[in-house]
Parts: sequence; structure tokens; C-alpha cells
Amino acid sequence: MVFSNPPQERPKVIVESNITNSTSPRVNQVLEELYGIARVVKLDHSSPKEVWIREIDDVVAVVNRKAKLDKEIIAAAKKLRLIARTGSGVDKTRIDLEEAKKKGIIITYNPGLNSPSVSELTFLLIQAIYRKLFKVTQLVKEGRWNEGVNLPGMELSGKTLGIVGLGNIGRRVARIGTAYEMRVLGYDPYVRDKIQGIEIVELEDLLRESDIITLHVPLTEETRGLIDRKRLSLVKDGAVLINASRGEIVDEGALVDALRSGKLMGAGLDVLNVEPPSPDNPLLQMENVIITPHIGGTTIEAFERGAESAIREVIRLLKGEPLKNIFNY
Repeated sequence: MVFSNPPQERPKVIVESNITNSTSPRVNQVLEELYGIARVVKLDHSSPKEVWIREIDDVVAVVNRKAKLDKEIIAAAKKLRLIARTGSGVDKTRIDLEEAKKKGIIITYNPGLNSPSVSELTFLLIQAIYRKLFKVTQLVKEGRWNEGVNLPGMELSGKTLGIVGLGNIGRRVARIGTAYEMRVLGYDPYVRDKIQGIEIVELEDLLRESDIITLHVPLTEETRGLIDRKRLSLVKDGAVLINASRGEIVDEGALVDALRSGKLMGAGLDVLNVEPPSPDNPLLQMENVIITPHIGGTTIEAFERGAESAIREVIRLLKGEPLKNIFNY
């Protein structure tokens, strides 16, 4: 279907204001094209739910980056045909998938979009832990230079890197690990073919043999709680855990215990079970834990790619053209 309504009757589209406020020429160029064929409502992702419910009533498409489109919001949408995600993933942390499916709403996303950003952050977290980066920096700033000198770090070369999930991000992490002269193990129940530079193993073997374990799987009912107390007990003493996927993949209580006991030397977490965390979350007080605020895909380049791609999907819908990256419920 092609929308050819007069301007005052143009289809209504919600675009989150974190996108419409962009100064990127690349994003603004495609926004201008959208403004020419749609009535665009700019809505902050953190606006009260009642605002979203009111505005989404007659909306045809939503460009979704950070807003949580829950059951009530989606149920209130009488004309909604498309949710265009700017990110590379689709899960319940952003959209009530059951309600969207029930209403026949199409969801598009951007597979592989943020793999450079997330894989680079993964190694930033690994090296910050291995080289005690924050501790030595603090010592220098406190005038304790010699104490920093006497706090040796560790090399990645020769260590075993275990990658859980071998999609776009996992494979890129593997290539970087190989460049650091690491042995690379990989586990993915949907990958059985050989991948150059990766030894495909079972999850339990990966946990036992890896010096560094990094998680790159989507959040599904299958992966929720994947790294639980039993599996953490299998981990090599002194290993490091990196999670730049979703917080719920790890049993947080079991993780705290493994860090306190020394079973894990450290953890680098870009995601948590609850975001933002409660001030009394024990992970916030641990010197061997580095936490970043879910910024794995938050780079200028990833933002531009994702925003442009999502807006173009909306333009395709309004012009009656085929959509490119449809999520399969």
C-alpha cells in the first residue's frame, strides 16, 4: 500500500527525540525525507506511559531506540503496522512481543549493526581488568606512583578466550582474540560447522578451559539464567567473566558469590539484571568488577547506522516498498 494522502492527512509516525535531536548530517538527511511524507511526532523515550498511550493511538509506525513499548502501549495502537528498531536486537526488554505479534505488527531491526562497537568494548573491559587499569590510574592520581608500578597486570597472549554465542559479535570478538594470539573456544548450539580460528566445544568444556569467558547471546527463554550457579562452579579458578549481551543471562547472586570467593578474578559488565541498578547492589562495591551503563552499542557510528536504517524502513513502508530486515517472531 502506498500512502499518498494530502499533507494534513499524512500518516503519523513517532520518532524518539534522541534521534530527531541528532546533529548527524547522515541522520538528518533521511529524517528530512521522512518529514516530506509523514506527520512526525517527536517523543522522548522516557515520557510518561500515558503520553505514549495518547500519542500512539493513530500512529502507523514507530522508530524505536530506547523506549519500552509494553503491552498497554502497544494495545493502545489502533493503526500501528511497524516498529522499526534502531538496534541489532529484538527482545522483551524493549517490546512486548506477544502483544505485537497478536496485533500483526511488523518489527524490523539491524542485525550486525553494533558488532564493531560491542566487540571493541568487550576487549576494553577485558584489558581494563587484566591490566588493573582503574586501580593503577587511581594510585597515580593519589601520588602513589610506585605502588602502581608494583601492581603488575597480565597479558592476553597465550590465554584461552571462551566465546558463548557465535553470531556477528561473537565472530568478530574471535578475530580480535586471534590477533592477540589467544586460543579461541566457541559455543553456540546453532553452530556446528567449523569456523576458522575457533574451536567449537560444548558449553561445559568452554567454562572449564577458558581464562576469559565472554557472552554474546540474545535474551530468550533458552538463554535466561544460562550462566547459573552450577555452571559458574565449573569455571576455571581465577577466570574473568564479560557480559555485554543482556543482564538476565547471568544469575547475579551466583556471580557475586563467585567474585567474593575468588572463583572469578573479575567481571566486566555492560549489562545488569536491573538497569539502572539499585544502590545496594553488591556488584557496585566490588573492586574486581567494572560496570558500564549498557553502552556496548552506543557509539556515534553505530547510532548513525541504526537510526538511518530504521527510518529508511519506515519510508519503505509508507512508499509501499519491501522491508529489508523483518524480525521473525
